[in-house]
Amino acid sequence: MKTHLLRRAAAAALLVTAAGTSSAAALDAQTRPGTRTPATTGRAPAARPPATGRAPARTPADTRPAAAPRTQARNPLARVRSAAMDRGGYAVVVDLDANQLYFAKGRRALWSAPVATGTGLRVEHDRGEWDFATPNGAFHVAYKEREPDWIAPDWYFVENGLRVPAANASARRFTRGLGAAAVYIGQGLAIHGTDKPELLGQRVSHGCIRLSNEDALRLFHNVQVGTEIILVGGRDPQPAPARRAASTPSRRGDRTGPPPRDPWIVEMEREDTDALLGRLDEELFTAAAVSGAESRWHQTASVLLFRGVKDEDEAALAGLITRYARMGSGALRDEYATYVTDAYAQGPLRTLSAMSRLDRASRDRASAAIVEGSLALYPGDMNAASAPWPTRRAPRTAVRRADQRTWDALQSAENAYRTRHGLAVRARE
Repeated sequence: MKTHLLRRAAAAALLVTAAGTSSAAALDAQTRPGTRTPATTGRAPAARPPATGRAPARTPADTRPAAAPRTQARNPLARVRSAAMDRGGYAVVVDLDANQLYFAKGRRALWSAPVATGTGLRVEHDRGEWDFATPNGAFHVAYKEREPDWIAPDWYFVENGLRVPAANASARRFTRGLGAAAVYIGQGLAIHGTDKPELLGQRVSHGCIRLSNEDALRLFHNVQVGTEIILVGGRDPQPAPARRAASTPSRRGDRTGPPPRDPWIVEMEREDTDALLGRLDEELFTAAAVSGAESRWHQTASVLLFRGVKDEDEAALAGLITRYARMGSGALRDEYATYVTDAYAQGPLRTLSAMSRLDRASRDRASAAIVEGSLALYPGDMNAASAPWPTRRAPRTAVRRADQRTWDALQSAENAYRTRHGLAVRARE
């Protein structure tokens, strides 16, 4: 126990120095795609949250060539059109030609990972016609879910030669069918986890964008409702020819029950909060100080965040937030700020209560992170009623008296942001 505490103290002390001096290249190298747990994929039915499914059973030759390895430009984000990135905010960019996803702040990628995208096939059937291409263009996060079920659309049953059930039939529901997490972006599309990580980097989905489960959960915490999602490339010189699906059932679909959860996450959920915070210190130090080393800090932070917000463990939340206050500048700090922002977005009152445990300097830095993160993830007009000013999410009248000083620190951070950006300062409540 004494050895563990000494290692934890050393990691925490070194993190401040390492995070401030490490290069962006070293930080980018920390995030390699995981190959963890399952999920089906594809494109969602119009009436339901985006869905996905299994690979086409009868696949004609795709007119679009398979994605080949290519040499990335020095900055693949330099020419992307993005209002959020232009003003230094956060955005997600998916290159459909390279099958690569980037999470960026400004024009700098904080991390990237391979994805699987739509095949480009079209299917015709008596019950409808479906296009399995991933479109390009600008989208925004509509909502997000952790370990979501998939509600199979008609095409899943058509492709598997099964009778199409009623819209509300239980046969359509696949438990955890979209993997560890899903980010829905409209038009029946989602970015979500997969149980086939070996297919990442290829065009094999029904239109949705597949990530490894580890990266899908990471993206879940990185983004908020309204965050800009830009899909570039992927244009075909000619559309794929339509194929006619069989009208009568011919075989059974592969349905083997819910996929298992990520064993790494399950293992960490069994640890007590103090041990998790020690693990987080070590993983953050590795990410900041060791070039090219694999770090699981984002998974550890995810477990602490959910424990704090859902299980009302204020020590977990306070510990998570305190680590941000210790960090120097750099890509790691910029991404970690999105986790602090997500903690507040998911549980504002619980997060304010946890922040009240911190010293004043740490509380002020956390308040600034929540304000900056919330607004950097929003590409719209800051004066609009929909702008995600944190104090709108939790009015002062809804906050416990013991936490009102923390709420005041949050409002002070908002007014400092308003002053820097030439916006009207809000009177104190």
